[in-house]
Amino acid sequence: MILSSSDIDNDKKIRKILLIYTAVTAFCILFSVIYEHFSHGIYSPYMVFLFLVPFTGGALPCIALLAKRVPCPGPSALSFYNFGIATLSVGCCINGILEIYGTDSVYVKYYLYSGILLIAAALIICAVSAGRIRK
Repeated sequence: MILSSSDIDNDKKIRKILLIYTAVTAFCILFSVIYEHFSHGIYSPYMVFLFLVPFTGGALPCIALLAKRVPCPGPSALSFYNFGIATLSVGCCINGILEIYGTDSVYVKYYLYSGILLIAAALIICAVSAGRIRK
């Protein structure tokens, strides 16, 4: 199989995004371990599994894109998707912090809604742009 320069550029871009999501996943692991170390033995599932949001939402899709040799989404779809994953990660972290502190907030659910909405917008943008390319 002969790769063109655009295929190589696409792979580089996806690998860079994968590296960023891997670093964010490692940071989330480190953050949750340190935060729960100082939480006097109180644990929150939101904090324990915080790393899964950037890993399953960011790193795994990048690995799938590399494996299937699919082109990287456009910049607007990529931005919406990244903001969605970031919103879900922050919401999970804040919910974990509030649980460890022993309180809750009705506003935390809006992180979930906003994150899902941003990811849905990214998927719609990808679908629309894929439809334009095929025509």
